[in-house]
Amino acid sequence: MKSNIFPWLLILAVLGFSLWARYSLVERNELAFFCEGGGGGWLCSLRWLIVQSFNTYGLGYFGLFLGVLATITRSQGVGFMAGMVGMAGLVLYTWDYSALGFLLGVLVLARAQLENGRHPYGSPQEQA
Repeated sequence: MKSNIFPWLLILAVLGFSLWARYSLVERNELAFFCEGGGGGWLCSLRWLIVQSFNTYGLGYFGLFLGVLATITRSQGVGFMAGMVGMAGLVLYTWDYSALGFLLGVLVLARAQLENGRHPYGSPQEQA
């Protein structure tokens, strides 16, 4: 059985980026005081976008939407996106909706990879 490991590695990369964003941007008090003092820049803008994404539950809702869409369409690409957005939401404070979107997306992705590895008429030993 042949499976593509690239989507799983990208989901792990999103986990790493989300952990970095949470502990280096969101939870650092020094950066919060610096950004509130008007000493902005691209880092403060990125921090603001991340904070707004979980204050409005945007990550959770979008992850859930993608997970449901992946389940309905059984699209491997949409399942992959649901896995990435769901993973980011799990780390960045929107657990409830992101968990469901992540689970649905990962299940669709795993099923699509399993079906791609199967022989259309069963295993070659069964055909003989």
